[in-house]
Amino acid sequence: MPEVWLELDTALKERLRRVLDDPQRPVTEAELRKLSEEGRACTLILGAELERLERRLADFDGDPASSLGAIANAFRRVHDFRAHIEELDVLLSALEGRAREVRASWLRR
Repeated sequence: MPEVWLELDTALKERLRRVLDDPQRPVTEAELRKLSEEGRACTLILGAELERLERRLADFDGDPASSLGAIANAFRRVHDFRAHIEELDVLLSALEGRAREVRASWLRR
């Protein structure tokens, strides 16, 4: 069963890409704000989960009885979360740039 954060992250990234992949696509201020707010919320959720996973990894590291498999799994999850957060940050930065362009075009009209 997929984790809820992954479903949220995937759906949000798809919506961000739809806005970013077609610069000619009309986009509203409401859509830009909603995507930005949802992106910040998703970043907070992923960041909190990353902190929890990093603490778990540290606990494994401090426990000599921890199995190598458990440590490897925790390390892999931390790595995956970091990658998800980095990708989302890149998309949100691109969205900010797109929002500036869209708003500037409104002012030129």
